Amino acid sequence: MARKPQMLSLINDVLQMSKLEDGKANLTHELISLVDLTRDIVNIIHGRAVEAGIEWDFEKNKSVIPYPYIYGSSLHLRQIFLNIYGNCIKYNRPGGKITTIFDNLEEHGNICTYRWTITDTGIGMSKEFLEHVFDPFAQEKNDARSMYHGTGLGMAIVKGLIDRMGGSIEITGEEGVCSEFVIVIPFEIAPSPETLPVRERR
Repeated sequence: MARKPQMLSLINDVLQMSKLEDGKANLTHELISLVDLTRDIVNIIHGRAVEAGIEWDFEKNKSVIPYPYIYGSSLHLRQIFLNIYGNCIKYNRPGGKITTIFDNLEEHGNICTYRWTITDTGIGMSKEFLEHVFDPFAQEKNDARSMYHGTGLGMAIVKGLIDRMGGSIEITGEEGVCSEFVIVIPFEIAPSPETLPVRERR
């Protein structure tokens, strides 16, 4: 019975990867509250981290959002961060830690650029695997990662989505020590919902 959810997950990932490669993934352009989006992600991930015995540190004092309303695809932003945080939990260890630092890099005209630096104290990645981490079906062999049986498409999908958003993702780390994910995404700045016509509000 455990094989069925895993097979469905694989099929869904393959279909999404195919759409990204064909340029057919539909990213929406909707008003997003980054405060609400962050709260939704934290509410999902924090409980999973606690269950796994992993400390969660979002560094709230460093997470001031100068432009809290942006335009983007909320579904796909959630998918990006849930995938990354899911990996940080999956490849961590009891007593480990996940830290997030959020920065506003710059703004030009109506575009702001945000950066998330997510670090875990998990099993890390080898230098050889890091060179192929975004390749479809890439999975590290002969170490602790091989026991988790993921689809091998998660990071490829994440990078594909971030590329479509005009952003970037870099992954570094040390095998057996840590992994660090740096996500940079530009967004069109949106006005506060109170200033928008009723039809544009969500």
